[in-house]
Parts: sequence; structure tokens; C-alpha cells
Amino acid sequence: MTTNERSGPLEDLTIIDCTMALAGPFGAGLLADLGARVIKVEPPLGDGYRNIPPFLPDHASPYEDREAATDYGAPFASVNRNKRSVRLDLKSDKDRDTFLKLCDQADAVVENMRAGVMDGLGIGYDVISARNEAIVYACVRGFGDPRTGESPYAEWPCLDAAAQSFGGLVQANDNLVTPAFADIFPGTLMALGVVSAIHHAKTSGRGQFLDVSMYDAMLGLQKSAVASFGFTGKPRPAGLQRAMTLYPFDLFPAKDGRVAIAAVQPHHWDLLCAAMDRPDLITDERTATNPARLVNVDFAEAEITAWTSQHTRAEIMTALNGTIPAGPVNDMADIHADPHVVVRQMLEEYQPPGDNPPTALAANPIKFTETPTSLYQPPPLLGEHNDEVLAEFGINIDES
Repeated sequence: MTTNERSGPLEDLTIIDCTMALAGPFGAGLLADLGARVIKVEPPLGDGYRNIPPFLPDHASPYEDREAATDYGAPFASVNRNKRSVRLDLKSDKDRDTFLKLCDQADAVVENMRAGVMDGLGIGYDVISARNEAIVYACVRGFGDPRTGESPYAEWPCLDAAAQSFGGLVQANDNLVTPAFADIFPGTLMALGVVSAIHHAKTSGRGQFLDVSMYDAMLGLQKSAVASFGFTGKPRPAGLQRAMTLYPFDLFPAKDGRVAIAAVQPHHWDLLCAAMDRPDLITDERTATNPARLVNVDFAEAEITAWTSQHTRAEIMTALNGTIPAGPVNDMADIHADPHVVVRQMLEEYQPPGDNPPTALAANPIKFTETPTSLYQPPPLLGEHNDEVLAEFGINIDES
């Protein structure tokens, strides 16, 4: 269950989080999970991601009651744990002044609005850094910020599907990739950039501006495809090819679902053949080597499928006995029941607001021996911590 102590290797850092939806909050959430004091600054009606279902059982539909939209659905809760919420109207002179006073005492500000929005409000990087020269200002944008290179698409809106398409991920997979990879990966890179820039500021005394373009992040994710095109001058065919370089490296049908099998080393293939009770395939010229299996992929696939389709996922995993890279295609019910997830403490329970039973959120996957992290702050209600945070920062709202 939720603890009361903020802990982790970043517990000396303070982050002002102006992000909304998924990309920015995911990155800020990583910093929060690592122990940073993260203050989520929300507009009067809150982060619009609060309105995305599913909702808690006692939650009124936001389509029936607009005020109920200030509560949170599961997607919001998933990326805003370990944060506190302060509601400010950044179009108000008084609240802008309060916001700047928060930034005066922060190590970093993060946001994911369109380029120029914060500048237009009079609270962009230039204004904040003039007050706090060590501040790190980080953002996720669809096509980057003009400060680091003005894209011809800089003014365009961008969401996950568009960035995946621009950046080649859709072509590589012949489909959109879920979960929203063009949100999650840029958010992760932003968090890494923040930590790196703060490290530099701690030694130099100078902060800086950094941005991550969603388009750029998708390109950076595909370093192998970029290099392959550089070597050959030819784009890869659409869709993940089942037999481009290694086989088997694929999904195979089981009686109760599918399993992944990646028997790519010679001894892996021998072990798979032994598990299938097919020693003949070890010496068969059509399957004896990886190049042979690539040429005869239909035959190799048919032989493996004939075995896997006669067994359940558990039976296949038992037969392989951890000897080769393989795994069942799990759904979330399977994952919640997996002993690995239990022993690794990858699900952390907390008590949501209202008359609701405890529920679980995904834990921080980075495990430390000296600075362990925890779920210490439930996902916040909108503006839940206004008074607490302002008092902590020594800000008198009447004087702001």
C-alpha cells in the first residue's frame, strides 16, 4: 500500500510539471517515481486526460456532470502517481506570479504544449531562466521547438498516431504500435534529458532549454533501420518481416493463445528440436542452419506450428524449461497472476478516493539497492495540494 515517505535517488530535486495527456506526464511520472518532488500544475478544469475512461465505480460520467471531469480515470492515474496537484489559471496575473515563484525554487520545469504557448502567456523559458539561471526547461513537442531547430511542421498539432506514421514506426510494423509508443518513448527521453541537464547545472550553475520531438524520438528508436538504409539505400519492406535475419524469431499458435520463440543460436535450435522430439530437424538441410531456415521459412514454420498448436502455453514453456528465449503471450490477467510480477513488486496498491476498493498501479521498474523507490503519493485530485504546496514553498497567495 501507499507509503508516506518520498524516496529515491532524485529526492533532492524539485520539478514543476505543466504537462498534460500522456507524453509529458509519463516522463514527469518517471522523475516522480525516482523520488523527485513533482508539483503538477493544472488549469482550472484540470488535465484533460482526467476524463479518459475507465473510471472508478463511484465516479459520475464527465459527460453528465462537467465538474466530475476533475476526477480521474485509469489512464490519468497511471502516469500521475507520486505527484501533487496545484490548480492555477495561468491566464491570470495573480496565478502566473504564483507559478513563477514555484519555478524560482525548482530544478526543472516540464511541459508539452505547442511551441510558443508558454511564451505567449509570459511564462516561457526566457522569463523563467531570467529569474532562475540554473533552471532546466524541458518539453515534448510533436515536431520540436524552434530554439533547437525550426521544423516546417513546428506549428502542427501532433498525437501518437501521427508521430508513429511520420517517424516510420507504422511502416516498420504495418500498423500502429500500442501502447502509445510515440508518447511513451519521447516522455522517457525527456526525463533522461532533464536528469542530464540538471547534472550539468549542478556543476556549471547554468540551466538550459531542451526539447524532444515526437517525430525525432521515433527516428531515434529505429537506429537499425536508419543504418540499414544507409548501408543499402533501400527501405525495408512494410511490416515486421518474420524471416529477415533470424528464424525462428516469431509468434506461434498454442491451444490457448500464442507463444514467442526465438531460437536463433545453433544450440537454441538444437534444444527446440529436442523439446519438440524432432532430432531430424537438427540435421535436415532445410533447417540445420539459420540461413537454411530463412530460405525454407514456410517449412520451418509449419514444423514448429505442428508442435506448438498441440499444447497449451504452459505446456510449451514447461517443455522448453527456460533453455531458449521464449515466452507466453500474456494478457493483463496473466501478468497480475505471474509470480515474477509478485516477487519483483511490480504492482503497488493504493487507496483511491471515494468509496472504492484498493487498486494497483505499475511500479517503478528501475530497482535500486541503496535508494529504493515507492508509491508514496496517490494520483492527485485536481488542486488537492494547493494550500500544502504553497505553504511548503513559502508563497502567500494573498501577496501573489
